[in-house]
Amino acid sequence: MATGTRPAPSINTGSIRLNIVDGTRQSIPDNLELLIRVLDGRKKEVASQWVKGPVVFVPGLTFHNSPDDWYTVIVHASGYQDGAIFPVRLQQGRLVDAYVMLEPKDASFHFAPIDTVKADSRLYPLLANGAPGDVATRYHDTLEAQPMLMGALLNLGTAIRDIPLDDLSSPLDYHWEVMWEILMQDRFFAWVDARLADRIATLEKLHSFAPEADTAHWHPAIPGKMQAATRSWKQTRFDVANVQLTFHELDKKRIIKPDGGSVDCVIVEPDIDYYKDLLAHGLFEVLPNLVTGGKTDPRTVYTMRWTATKLEGLPEFSPPVTLE
Repeated sequence: MATGTRPAPSINTGSIRLNIVDGTRQSIPDNLELLIRVLDGRKKEVASQWVKGPVVFVPGLTFHNSPDDWYTVIVHASGYQDGAIFPVRLQQGRLVDAYVMLEPKDASFHFAPIDTVKADSRLYPLLANGAPGDVATRYHDTLEAQPMLMGALLNLGTAIRDIPLDDLSSPLDYHWEVMWEILMQDRFFAWVDARLADRIATLEKLHSFAPEADTAHWHPAIPGKMQAATRSWKQTRFDVANVQLTFHELDKKRIIKPDGGSVDCVIVEPDIDYYKDLLAHGLFEVLPNLVTGGKTDPRTVYTMRWTATKLEGLPEFSPPVTLE
């Protein structure tokens, strides 16, 4: 391995350039010591070395022209949670960029000022629509009292904002009203324009979302709040941290919008799973949560969604939060 200089590739190998940032989405210090471990597609360790710096080259990895080329890179540094990325798909004779975010141990969300959020014409209405009282006061009170819940809301809101519909508009261009009384750290609920469900169904035909079977089983009624879900779709764009949009269409409400018009709404339940693969999702996310009673951690969602967008060469996932 090497830091800062690019090695010459071989035709029978490929190389990885690892770019490492911290929870503020900025490069780690040049002098931070890192243990880099590289596993091939069979999860066999093929490289391990202590290095320094935010950019690390891993040259000469064997190219197999098979799923063995789906490499895993694990980064260890003192003071941080271990970071990892999978799969890094090696390319023959080429240099592939990969990205890892290191989450500080015991990290907390740090939130942008409300004026920064207000400048986002799509994200701000998610906080402002329908809720009584002053938006800034509610924002600051919630992030102070329930930072994990506000972090989850802003993670999800940003990820939803960045989903392109078939006409390149955003789901947040539809009317949303957050149900602030039932915020959770792994999801939220909102009244949303009922027409959005059919727009997401259109994305199924474009293979960017996939339907969930037995939706009512996985998203049951919440007594006194809502009936069981009717339809649900999960994003398929990334290997990790895809958005799932679940609609409770038996719950209906006509809402007066800020412009004075009205809109027929149903309840939507957005969440983000760690893993795209159903087996991995079951083994590493659902089952441990059932055993421990835990919830998907929005801090992990933040790091994984950022990594996923960078790996795919898309605009950086940049919610108005950082981890510090």
